[in-house]
Amino acid sequence: MNLFTHKEKLSAGHLKIADFVERNPEEILFMTEQEIADRLGVSIATVSRFWRAVGYDNAKAFKIRLRTSEDTTPALKLNKTISRMDTDSLPVQLLEASVSHLQETLSHMKQGDLEHAAAILAEARRVYVYAPGPSAGLAELLSFRLSRFGLTVIHLAGGGHELLESLMHMQREDVVLLMCFTRLLPEAEVILDYARDTGSKAVLVTDREDLLYGLATELSFYVSRGELGEFHSMVTPLLLMEQLVLAVGLRQKEHALSKLERLADLRSRYADKLPRG
Repeated sequence: MNLFTHKEKLSAGHLKIADFVERNPEEILFMTEQEIADRLGVSIATVSRFWRAVGYDNAKAFKIRLRTSEDTTPALKLNKTISRMDTDSLPVQLLEASVSHLQETLSHMKQGDLEHAAAILAEARRVYVYAPGPSAGLAELLSFRLSRFGLTVIHLAGGGHELLESLMHMQREDVVLLMCFTRLLPEAEVILDYARDTGSKAVLVTDREDLLYGLATELSFYVSRGELGEFHSMVTPLLLMEQLVLAVGLRQKEHALSKLERLADLRSRYADKLPRG
């Protein structure tokens, strides 16, 4: 994690502190200046002067910047969120935050968009899903639910050249659903570029309002997940996935019900060999 520029201008003692801070950003949040001095074998005066040497008034100002940094780590995000909460009422506060995220998400949703997305998914030859990192669980849920309706769902690899192995099969009759949270990854840019080349439709789900415009997508959905630098909730993306599944089911109700009835028949037929649970 690169937190400081022009480190070559720092003294030997300050450079030692800078290197330690960059290697241990989570730990620094909970350390006093005396603890840092003792750990590194420098004077507390050296630690106190360090913050000004790197552009901050004091240690407190630096820690505030660390908590709100865009490239902050998951541990720092969680710490920022928890530090503002009363642990005695944590369930209530989490529920209130989730309600707030849902309300903000709803305010961004345009009438007819959900039905439009359901039509695209239902009519697609294949549904490709790009859901890297923590959104992978959403892809698993979407795949599980939509496959019950007879849709073919393909998970795209989260990153690297492996992504191209599946992407190469995308055709005009396909649709790709991308979950892009926090930032637009290079892999997402590649997918959108190739979808444009093949004429495939793309549907974007993001927590970045600026990504709603200017990208080559058929539809874009905004989901509120919390402020930048905080622990990000997956409540609203999860609800959107459930809404998409239900909208697809309602669009092809008879077909979906026949598939589910077939599943029930199979469960009954093979209950002695493949018991549930």
